[in-house]
Amino acid sequence: MKNPVNPSENEPIKVKRGNVTVKIYKGENTVAGKVYPSFTLVYYSGAQRIKRKFADMEEATREAELAATKLANGENEVLKLTSKDRAIYVQAVEELRPFNLPVHLAAIEYANAAKLLPAGVTIREAVNFFLRRNPASLTAKTVMEVAKELIDAKAKAGRGDVHLKDLASRLYNFAKAMQMNIGQVTGKMIDTYLSSLDVAGRTKRNHLRIITSLFKFAVRRKYLTKDALDELEAIEKPEADSTAIEIFSPNEIKEILGAARPEMVPWLAIAAFAGLRNAELQRLDWADVDLEQRHIEVTAAKAKTAARRLVPITDNLLEWLSPFVQKEGRVTGFENVSKQIVWLVEDINETRQAQLEEAGQDPKTAPAFNWKRNALRHSFVSYRLAAIKDTAQVALEAGNSPGMVFRHYRQVVTENEAVKWFSITPKEAVKPLILLGDSEKATFELQLAKKRLHPAPARAITVSSKLLAG
Repeated sequence: MKNPVNPSENEPIKVKRGNVTVKIYKGENTVAGKVYPSFTLVYYSGAQRIKRKFADMEEATREAELAATKLANGENEVLKLTSKDRAIYVQAVEELRPFNLPVHLAAIEYANAAKLLPAGVTIREAVNFFLRRNPASLTAKTVMEVAKELIDAKAKAGRGDVHLKDLASRLYNFAKAMQMNIGQVTGKMIDTYLSSLDVAGRTKRNHLRIITSLFKFAVRRKYLTKDALDELEAIEKPEADSTAIEIFSPNEIKEILGAARPEMVPWLAIAAFAGLRNAELQRLDWADVDLEQRHIEVTAAKAKTAARRLVPITDNLLEWLSPFVQKEGRVTGFENVSKQIVWLVEDINETRQAQLEEAGQDPKTAPAFNWKRNALRHSFVSYRLAAIKDTAQVALEAGNSPGMVFRHYRQVVTENEAVKWFSITPKEAVKPLILLGDSEKATFELQLAKKRLHPAPARAITVSSKLLAG
C-alpha cells in the first residue's frame, strides 16, 4: 500500500492510486472556545466534488485510501455507502481475498444457489449434506461404472443369463439417464426417472428394486455413505396396477401379536395401531414416544417425507407399549426386519398345526398363514379412516397425501371392523383365535355344536373349547 504523500505545512496530503488523487486538507474547528484539529477529504466522483470531514487523521487517511482505490477501479457506487456499509464491504473483500473472488461475483453465486434450495434450507446445510454424501475418503464413481461392477459381480456369483440380461437392461438405461457420479443422484432424480418410464406400475417397482440394489452395492464398495440410502426411502413406491390394498383382519392381528416374541411386540403394535413405516420404525427412539401426552413424534430426519408429524397413541396401543417403554434407546432392537417376519410366520404356522394336532385333527390341513406386504400400515390407515372418517387427518397422521388415502383406503373396511381393530389389547391376544377368520369361526362353531349332539372323546371337546376361548 502506498503511503500518503508528505506535504509541506500548507499543502494538502495526497493519496494516489493510479491516475486518481484524493486530498486531505488540515484545518481547525473551534468549539466552546476550544480548538480541535480537522481533516477534510476532497475528491471528485465524475463531475461531482465530494467533501468529507474527520476529526482523526488516521480515519481520514483510511477513507482516502479506500476512495482512491475504488475510483481507480471504477467502483464509484461503493463510495456512496454509509460508514457501516463500507466497513461491511471491506470485511467482505478480506474474507474473499483467499479465493480471489470479487464481491459482486460472490453475491451473484450465493443468490443463484439460494434460489435453487427449498424454503428454509441454508447454503451451509446444503454444503454439509453434500460433504456427508461425498466425503473425501470415498472413491468417485459414475453411475455407469458402478452398474458395470454390479453386473460383473452378479455374473461371477453364477447368476443366470436371463437375470443378468434383465439387470443389465434396466441398469444401463438408468445409467444413461444419470450421467454423473453416483453420489450426486438424489431421490427426486430417481422419482422423476421412474415417472418418465412408459411402463406398468409393477414394472416401475421392479426398476426401483434394481436401483436400490445398485445403491446398496455402492455403499458396500465404499462409493457411497449409508446416508445415501435415505434418498431411496424418500421415494414413494409406484403402485402395482389393479392390486387391491391388503390388510390384516382383527383376528389376524390378534394371532400375530399373540405369537410374537416380546422384542417384536412394540414394532408390530406401533405399525398396526399407529401406521409408521418400516424405515421410520427402524429409526424410532423411545424418547420420541410420549405415553403421557399420548403421541409418537416422527421427526423430519426420521420421516420418509422429511416432514415432522405427530401420530396419536390410541387407548389399545397405550396398553401394548406400557410394559416396554423406556426413557430413550431404539424401539427396534434388530436390524433385519425381514428375517424377524419370516420367523414370526413360521411360529404362527407351527402353532396352527400344533393346535390342530391337539384337537385330534390332521395338522397338515391347517391353513397356511402368509405375511402381507405393508399390510400393518395399510391396516392402520384403512381402519383409522373408517373410525374417524376424516381423510385429511388420517393423511396427516400417516404422512401421506389426502388424495392417496382417499383413492386407496376409502370403504376398504367397515366402522364396526375399525372398532374391533382399535379395541385389541394384550389381554385379548393372550389366547388369540388361532387359525380362524370370521367365516372359518362360524363353520367351526357349527361343527362344535354337532359334536355336542354326538359327543366326541372328552379331550377333543376340551381342547376345541379352548380354541374358541379367545
